[in-house]
Amino acid sequence: MKKIVKLVGVMLAFLALAVIANPQSAQAAHDNYRVKTLKTYKNASSYTPDVAFHAMAKTKASVWTNQEFDKSIKANVFYKKGYKLANHKTTTWFVEKKVRIYHKLKSATYYYVANRTGHMQGYVRTNALTHGFSPYGYQIISTKWYNQHDYFHVKDSYKAKNVYVWNYAHTKKRVNLKDYPGAVFSKTQTVVMRHNGKDTKYVYLSGTLNGTTKSTMGYVAESAITGGLNPDHTGMNYVYPGYFVNNTDFNQYLQTGKNQKLAREIIKLFPNSQPDLGLSKIAAFNYDSFNNDVDGDPNPVSTTGYTDIKSFPTIQKWLYANHKASNATKIAGIKKLLDKEGYTASKRASMSGYKLGIQIVNNIVMPRGEAGDLASSYGYVFILGRAAN
Repeated sequence: MKKIVKLVGVMLAFLALAVIANPQSAQAAHDNYRVKTLKTYKNASSYTPDVAFHAMAKTKASVWTNQEFDKSIKANVFYKKGYKLANHKTTTWFVEKKVRIYHKLKSATYYYVANRTGHMQGYVRTNALTHGFSPYGYQIISTKWYNQHDYFHVKDSYKAKNVYVWNYAHTKKRVNLKDYPGAVFSKTQTVVMRHNGKDTKYVYLSGTLNGTTKSTMGYVAESAITGGLNPDHTGMNYVYPGYFVNNTDFNQYLQTGKNQKLAREIIKLFPNSQPDLGLSKIAAFNYDSFNNDVDGDPNPVSTTGYTDIKSFPTIQKWLYANHKASNATKIAGIKKLLDKEGYTASKRASMSGYKLGIQIVNNIVMPRGEAGDLASSYGYVFILGRAAN
């Protein structure tokens, strides 16, 4: 027994010496906040009602920031850059964990929470929150995700009305779609927004407003939107080949588009060859590099339905080399090269049974490349072909 008592005494002495030798380290460890997980909830990305909470009325509590959940939080971090709940009445907080935090001889129960976007997160006392979505502002209470390659546009009956694209908090109008009747969008989600006790469906859309600007995205009332490609191309500076509904709206775009003047002059060179949407897609994707994937790989389409396809690579090469020339210079050069290849004015006028595939991008500023940076872009291609039937 005396030996045991002596051994314990020696160990305590060593421990005391260690504390005396490094008092700052011992104090720092003692000052840290220790976290014990009591319950783990659904991942906050589900945003389900069972994990939705908002601030208690008149609370003075804060959400203490900590960007990564940890079992130990340094004292100089825990109370750093907190979010006062009173300043975020419209925020719904989604609970990820319920924890007990210990500090010195005290402890308290906290939630680890995050807002819907995830840019605000941290620990908050459980008694500072109450269950449910915030009753203030616009609250997304449910979400349904969609294939982002499904297309949507404003209904015809709404084109003369104000149709606003809103930000997430529904506090800022990003754009009025009444000013962009030709726009087409992809829809990623449908949400139900609650405001003053009323639930309204919104869709989250993204797309370019006129074909040459960076994508605009935000929430639009579902009642104003319909599915499918937009047959109206009013005000569009450029329309992607896959965004046309049929030959009718494709030819209308060629004849009315403000950036299709050169295309219209080329079409006049083939008076009996009607521009064809299917053949134009073949021209754009099989005979030109402008619509290649962002990694530069070609993305050809099927030529089924067309025969006797004639391309003009020499003319195309010349147009690319002289893309800065005037339209008059370009047309003169095209005529000269067509004559050289045997496609004189008389032959072109006598051709029957041929269709024209065409895509002309004549120095249009638009997003290009993987980053989508705005740049002056050009692409020139036209081909002839017969319908297989």
